[in-house]
Amino acid sequence: MADVPVSTPPSIEELNAAVECACAPPTSASRAKQLRWVAGEIRTALERDAVPAAAARSLGELLAPDTLAAYLRAAELGLLRRKPTARPDQASSASMKVREDCLQILGARAGLAVVLPDRDLQVVLRPVVAARPRSILLGHLERAVRPGRSQARSRVLAIIATVMDTGCRAGELCTLRVDDVDLRRGRIRVTRLPQHRDLLAEPVTETVALSGPGRAALRDWLTVRSRLVLRDAAKPAGPTNETTTALWVSISPSGRSRPGLPLHFRGLARAYVREIQALNIDMAGEPGWEPLPKRMEQLRRAIDLEPADLQGVTVLRRTATPLPDP
Repeated sequence: MADVPVSTPPSIEELNAAVECACAPPTSASRAKQLRWVAGEIRTALERDAVPAAAARSLGELLAPDTLAAYLRAAELGLLRRKPTARPDQASSASMKVREDCLQILGARAGLAVVLPDRDLQVVLRPVVAARPRSILLGHLERAVRPGRSQARSRVLAIIATVMDTGCRAGELCTLRVDDVDLRRGRIRVTRLPQHRDLLAEPVTETVALSGPGRAALRDWLTVRSRLVLRDAAKPAGPTNETTTALWVSISPSGRSRPGLPLHFRGLARAYVREIQALNIDMAGEPGWEPLPKRMEQLRRAIDLEPADLQGVTVLRRTATPLPDP
């Protein structure tokens, strides 16, 4: 006897439509992956009777407070894994926060008010890079622009300089283009992307002043980049002979890639970690130096910006941080 196909519950059909809507641009690829992951867990929760049966009737029932409380509890206990185990692991607070963020996004896209249960989620932030190592690093950036340095080192120093001047997130770094950098005026144009639960926020473009070390590091990297992005080495350099307008590009071939291709989030993160490790080794003998963390956000969160009037134009610039007494 042929198997009878199982019909999809109405609430799941509505959920799938809400997910596709929420995953459309400008939603990032990483956030879209999280949204689909959470939707998959909700479907599993319904299949395994981890949530009330009424949740099958409509999306409103599926995102009702009691349903979401049951779903989050099952997720926290590790009961929604594809292959359930006798002793499932406890979910991390970070993964639970991602689930809650995604539920808020799905509810907003579906026009439903999502009420989450009160939860004691403690997100522990890693310490930021202290003022003295940042000061040493700025001095290093000024001295480090010299012939013979590797292309990878030029790139990571320019990335560090940009983060220290602008407080950019990794995703915002990936959106930068060459024409966002104005070395003559010492400025860079940054597009701030909406984060976390601020569902109504739109991207905001800001102009930020570059410091002397930042300008030097970016000038050095742009020189290196101009050689990497050439389509045809026999032709003059210029926009029509470049592989991309992205500011951050690949250096050495990796797999099927070639030099001069734009770096996306994962590629930029891997390149950053790899070169930070080498930089920490090189800087180990500097008095007062503390190794830079592998996570860029610990450097980014140490940066504050303030309005400044530069040549009659209001831009943002990095706030000077007083050094602690030695």
